[in-house]
Amino acid sequence: MSRIGVTAKYSFLFIISATMAFLGLLTGPSDIPPAEILKVLAEDNSNVVHTIVWDIRLPRIGVSLLVGGCLGLAGTLIQVSTRSPLGDPNLFGIGGGAVIFMALIAAGILSTNKFPMMLGAITASLIVSVLLGLLVSNKDVSPIKLAIMGIGLGAITIAIGTALFAYSRVFPAQLLGLIGGTFTTSNWDSFLFLLPTLSFCIFISLILSNRFQIITLGDVLSRSLGVNPVVTRFLSMSLVGVLAGSAVYAGGIIGFVGLVSPHIARRVFGNSTFHIIIGATLVGSTIVITSDQLARLLFSPIEIPVGLITTLVGAPIMMYLAYRLR
Repeated sequence: MSRIGVTAKYSFLFIISATMAFLGLLTGPSDIPPAEILKVLAEDNSNVVHTIVWDIRLPRIGVSLLVGGCLGLAGTLIQVSTRSPLGDPNLFGIGGGAVIFMALIAAGILSTNKFPMMLGAITASLIVSVLLGLLVSNKDVSPIKLAIMGIGLGAITIAIGTALFAYSRVFPAQLLGLIGGTFTTSNWDSFLFLLPTLSFCIFISLILSNRFQIITLGDVLSRSLGVNPVVTRFLSMSLVGVLAGSAVYAGGIIGFVGLVSPHIARRVFGNSTFHIIIGATLVGSTIVITSDQLARLLFSPIEIPVGLITTLVGAPIMMYLAYRLR
């Protein structure tokens, strides 16, 4: 693939994401003229429009882009390290670990502030991801078995989280926001947490991209080429835990983004793991910010869960992929 062709494809994804971000900035329940919004971006005013733009719309745009990137990259790492085409951090229950932790806080069983809550969500997801990584290292677990076990684990974690929310008697809207995915509570704190987290994970993933490429050939060939598949898989699944926990903390459970993004990136950029990592991250960002705009605007001023939009797109693709598996 030529460098010009790759750059053009990256640019196309950037343009779509930028268009959706611009749409999110200019539209919403508040009827604000576009000229006034653009004026607020250039001036430091403390009026209502400034609050809407800088404290509500811009953080939401930024967080949705970063959450999508986290999910797209996490899905790629799962599919590469497990060789399962159905890999998705939320379908496999990795994000469910963070849901259980946040439900424990909502139920009053745990008490903490924002930053420890972020770290706790990551830690909970890390535990689940490492367990899945250990399962993959078992030679008797095929990619299909792993997918079935992961989906079952995901259902269990969501059930436990929902039970804890029911125990805590939280409002249904709060439960729907976490289980269905929403960015209504996005703020700059979440953005500033996600940005270095995603950047770090992309950096490490690109460094390990050659190893990821080799382990797709199988454990025997990987060892003969000097790559330890167990260690590489452990590193990959650890990154997945960090990404999934971060995404759930900031946006809730948004399904199928991690499943679909790597397949789209593979079709667009070929089989180079390096380009798939970057491409799937961009595709995930594009999918999530587009889904968020649809969730905001389809039935405005009522919002629907972002995960509903991604599920309507991703579930048929998952069924198609499962049908093609032999």
